[in-house]
Amino acid sequence: MWFHTWTAFIEWFGLRDNVCPPTLQRLAAHATIYSLWWERNNRLHNSISTPLYVTFKKIDILVRDSITARKDRKKFRNLMSLWLKHE
Repeated sequence: MWFHTWTAFIEWFGLRDNVCPPTLQRLAAHATIYSLWWERNNRLHNSISTPLYVTFKKIDILVRDSITARKDRKKFRNLMSLWLKHE
């Protein structure tokens, strides 16, 4: 999943299909927004910019950790394989 504009991100988030369940969409959206917010604050308050690959890795780790923490719940059982499939 790659987005070049907020419009594309919002369109993807509103898309409902059989490929990406809404739960995974919400996790990815949350991790993306949180990581961008964190990066913005880090630049603004600490004058430190992290490389883009670090931000992408942070998003990946946030989603994986969220799925792993809830792996026993019915909605989350197959999400890790779907997340890894779309890497």
